[in-house]
Amino acid sequence: MSRDKNVQTKLIRVGQILRLFMEKDEVSSNWLSNEFQTTPRTIQRDLLLLKKSGFPIHEIQKGIYQLHKDIVKNLEVFDDTELALMVALRNVVAQLGPPFQKAVDRVLERLYECVTSMPVFVKIDDAMPLDTALLNRMVKAIRDKKHIGFQYTSKKSTHPVQLEPYRVVYFEGFWYLIGNEIATGILKRYALDKIKNLKLFKTGFRSIPKNLDSVLQESANIWFSEKTNLDIEVLIDAKVSNYFKRRKMFPTQQIKEERPDGSLVVTFKVGHQEAIRNILKSWIPHITIIKPIDLRKNLLDEVKNWVKSQEKK
Repeated sequence: MSRDKNVQTKLIRVGQILRLFMEKDEVSSNWLSNEFQTTPRTIQRDLLLLKKSGFPIHEIQKGIYQLHKDIVKNLEVFDDTELALMVALRNVVAQLGPPFQKAVDRVLERLYECVTSMPVFVKIDDAMPLDTALLNRMVKAIRDKKHIGFQYTSKKSTHPVQLEPYRVVYFEGFWYLIGNEIATGILKRYALDKIKNLKLFKTGFRSIPKNLDSVLQESANIWFSEKTNLDIEVLIDAKVSNYFKRRKMFPTQQIKEERPDGSLVVTFKVGHQEAIRNILKSWIPHITIIKPIDLRKNLLDEVKNWVKSQEKK
């Protein structure tokens, strides 16, 4: 309990320090030490935490620091506790790589818009519970480029996995570990809640694929793929075509044709049919799959089986 309280006290202090930086043109580390009645060394650690969390704090002369306010905007609307939470969030995200940093920046921008334009209600779906100790060990393995091993429970069985870990990713309420399976050389995904007995090995790997972050950034769900060589073509009814014109329902969506009756022919490029199945199913009965034929047949069979099961009840 005392450890948790110490962490809370530290984060609140760091949040208050961040607010002082926003209010003042420059801040002295000695002044902060006196203000919070703590040691200069503790203040230095607090400033380092802010820097590692992505806040542009720079030492303009010995012991004197400045926050570049033109880079960090919109923080003044949050209270000290919220600022502390923001520091903790950005610190975790900074360890996970650029895609997460960009994503959290977008989330913070939306939060700012909500706070300043109330009344606004934003519904964020709850995520699967996250084992922070497991996450921290994975982040360490990724940063140190170390092989890992664990037991993974699938639908059929529990089996051992040895992996080059590349990224921890979050899609649609679930956390996943992405990496290269050593035995097969295949890039795979593993749900974090199904991973047990994680071990870090002494052996390592050279590098993470350079294009992995861009591939993840362009993905709508965990069914990402480096090669998006499958073409999906769909006819969208006029009743709902406006939604597809207003925003992309999938990152690779393109409007191929606008018909006189208001319907659209829309194309998608995917690496797996699974990447878009659920999205298409959510728009039934207002879509017609033009191609591929096997995707249309599979979805049709699935709907027929569902109707039959409902009629029996």
